[in-house]
Amino acid sequence: MLRRLSSRPLLAAVAGAFVLAGCGGVHPGDAVVVGDERLSMSKLDALADAGCAYLATAAASQGSEAPSQGAVRQILVTQELQLAGSRLLSEELDLDVPRSRWALGAEDLEQLETMFRGRADDVQEILERDFESQALRTAIGADVTGTAVTQENTEQLLQSGTEAVVEELRRVDATVDPRFGLDAEGQPDPGLSLSASREQLAQEDPATVPANQRCRGVESSE
Repeated sequence: MLRRLSSRPLLAAVAGAFVLAGCGGVHPGDAVVVGDERLSMSKLDALADAGCAYLATAAASQGSEAPSQGAVRQILVTQELQLAGSRLLSEELDLDVPRSRWALGAEDLEQLETMFRGRADDVQEILERDFESQALRTAIGADVTGTAVTQENTEQLLQSGTEAVVEELRRVDATVDPRFGLDAEGQPDPGLSLSASREQLAQEDPATVPANQRCRGVESSE
């Protein structure tokens, strides 16, 4: 529920270990290319602004520091890899996951509009992209293992689906602009400029990130 604002939906995008063959190729104007699906730099910019507002607001509500802009962009790039790969594979497997499984409800949308005026549509998009990715990967996991989804096995099926999506991304030769800090295996590369490695992000005190590189949230109007 968004009423208990959480960073979990977005951060779930980097929870899986993605080992990708071929990442790092450059497509001018595109941040991520997976098959015929592309995430443009301009679209990423819009989503990153919304992601910064959401995650910084969630961090404030939990008494923690706001993330860096580079960290949010890395999260969104990884999210795009997962979602695009999931969409491709679910189509190949002829899986139908209804929108009702991942779309936000009217009450949640009203809360987003209240909290993120001017950015609510983009915040909705990044949250629903993540929920759709998780729903698709869970369905893929159920299909490849021949197991029905239950409340008890959801996490296990999500992991199985994620592994299948990794193989799909290898097959279609997914590529990421190297400026976003993902190395040739799809892992954070501390030698690239816009993102830190997961280890660095875990150890870094967000308060030491320059103010102009930290995300800014919004105050709840409630």
